[in-house]
Amino acid sequence: MRIVMASDHAGRPLRDPLAEVARDLGHEVIFAGPQTGDSVDYPIAAKALCEEIGAGRADRGILLCGSGAGVTVAANKMPLIRASSTENIYTAHQMVEHDAVNVITLGARTMGVEPAKEIVTAFLKAEFTGEERHRRRLGEVIQMAREQFMNPMYDLHETGQRIWLDYIRRDILDNGTLARYINELSVTGLTSNPSIFDKAIADTELYDEEIKSLRAGGTTDREEIFFTLAIQDLQRAAGLFRTTWDVSGATDGCCSLEVSPLLANDTNSTIEQGASLFARAATPNLMIKVPGTPEGAPAIEELISRGININVTLLFSESQYRRAAEAYIKGLERRAEAGESLKVFSVASVFVSRWDKAAMNDLPDDLKDRLGVAASVQCWRASLEIFSGPRWEALAAKGATPQKLLFASTSTKDPALPDTYYVSALAADGTVNTIPEKTLLAFADHGEVTGKLEESSIAEADDIIARCNAAGVDVAALGERLQIEGRDSFNQSWHDLMAAIDEKSKNLQTA
Repeated sequence: MRIVMASDHAGRPLRDPLAEVARDLGHEVIFAGPQTGDSVDYPIAAKALCEEIGAGRADRGILLCGSGAGVTVAANKMPLIRASSTENIYTAHQMVEHDAVNVITLGARTMGVEPAKEIVTAFLKAEFTGEERHRRRLGEVIQMAREQFMNPMYDLHETGQRIWLDYIRRDILDNGTLARYINELSVTGLTSNPSIFDKAIADTELYDEEIKSLRAGGTTDREEIFFTLAIQDLQRAAGLFRTTWDVSGATDGCCSLEVSPLLANDTNSTIEQGASLFARAATPNLMIKVPGTPEGAPAIEELISRGININVTLLFSESQYRRAAEAYIKGLERRAEAGESLKVFSVASVFVSRWDKAAMNDLPDDLKDRLGVAASVQCWRASLEIFSGPRWEALAAKGATPQKLLFASTSTKDPALPDTYYVSALAADGTVNTIPEKTLLAFADHGEVTGKLEESSIAEADDIIARCNAAGVDVAALGERLQIEGRDSFNQSWHDLMAAIDEKSKNLQTA
């Protein structure tokens, strides 16, 4: 682990001896906040330490003052921090095992160096147990914190839908924005794609030094540079969602990394790259994104059978969704036959708004902007059918959890529609909505949960699909076309991303 330490002047005598304890246990230690030992207010030290954890640059913290009390009060005001003080070894390990405490606070004026060393050793060796009672209780604590920010995102979360951010850029980690979204906007996961990283790398200087360093170190392969950068960001983000992952029983709190979209029609290469990236990230709540193409389905099955979390992407129609769900179930069945754990997580990402953009000019006014929601609702109905009945119940009895339906591409493309249209229309218990940052902030500001998907939603969706077909739009054919176009669009984004890395490398070398 990476351990961050900070202290005010009164806590300073404990800092260096405890840093040695952490290093002896194999951890990396960084110092935050005041370094001189001069008199300093304890909130300054507490804030500096907590910002390192909130940025994903550190896993746990050791925070010191005279009594341990002041820094405890200050630290617990910061996003994603659970800080506790103790003067005994039992509490030092139990605070982690039961409560997932990530900052221990100690008083240099209330204990000697040797007892402090024993307490820190117990704290750093402990891990959250994941037992049901502890997950439940910690979940209740997180819910209490969430209730402090009762905005429309909270209302959406309370429908049973989980909100993931469809965006990542290094600065939202560095400046604590992602931590605030988790704390204040009920965000519980994150997705990425080549287009997002292309813009992040091409349009900012955030990655320049790292690209320069990789090039100087002899890394010239563009894909290798990209995956190094992406994994660094996603490991940090996944650290911020780790408590969500633990509390949910490994059914939420994920970050997604996509295999090269150029492999969408290459089953074996998708398997090889997906397995390699998952192992390389070494992060339990990372998901590998695999296109739900016909060639992707056997790769999904194989990767699930290996215990790798999968986000199936580029799904549009019910038939495509069913193929993805079948691959997930087959992968679980292979694990069950081998006597392996079925604690593998998957989501199936159904793209919404692209339907309406594609059909905009081919439908009468009363059907415009309704096809995307209707197609998504049909996938929702299919998910209810698939993850019930004897076949699924046999897997559930062995610990399997349903593949969650995820609504993607939920930003509004038609300026005539509300900017929160698709988010409001697709609230459903047990699903995920991955939302671009602009749409997330819009919904938090003025969004409205108008209801949840129900039986009547299915009947309405079937009616809309039938009417679209009658109006001359072959919905099944359009779904197949959209998947191909989506694949090609991601291919172009990938090429743009590789070109951006080349351009950055060239400019940095010239500079």
